[in-house]
Amino acid sequence: VLNSASASDLSLLLSPSVALLLDIMIVAGLQKLAKRKGPYDINPGLLDYLTMDTYAFPAGHASRAAMISKFFLNHLVLAIPLRILLVLWAFCVGFSRVMIGRHHITDVLSGFVFGYLQFMLVELIWMSSNTCQMLISIW
Repeated sequence: VLNSASASDLSLLLSPSVALLLDIMIVAGLQKLAKRKGPYDINPGLLDYLTMDTYAFPAGHASRAAMISKFFLNHLVLAIPLRILLVLWAFCVGFSRVMIGRHHITDVLSGFVFGYLQFMLVELIWMSSNTCQMLISIW
C-alpha cells in the first residue's frame, strides 16, 4: 500500500498518461475523418505510417503540447519565468510544425484548442489517489 504522498504523486503521473493516450486516439481519429494533407505534398515515410502522422488536421504535436502545458500550469507550483517558458514552449512546438511544412496554421490552432478541451475532459475524470492505488494493485 502506498503512503498518501506517493499516492498523490501517482495520481499526478497516471492522469496525464491517460490524457496522452486519449489525445493520441482522438487526434488520430479526427485526422482519419478530416484527411487533410499538409501544405506541401510530402510522401509519408515508414516512420510516419507507424506513428500515424500522415494527415495534418488537427496537429497532434500542438494538441499534446497545449494539454501538457495546461496540466503543468494547473497542477505544479512554478515560478513566473518557468510558467512563461512553458507557454512559449507550447507555442514553439506548434510554430515549428508550420515552419517545417507539416501543418497549416489552422491545423496548429485547432490542435491547441483540442489539447485544451482534452485537458478539461481529463480534469473532469481525474483519477483519485484511491483509484490509482487500485489500478496499480491490479497490475
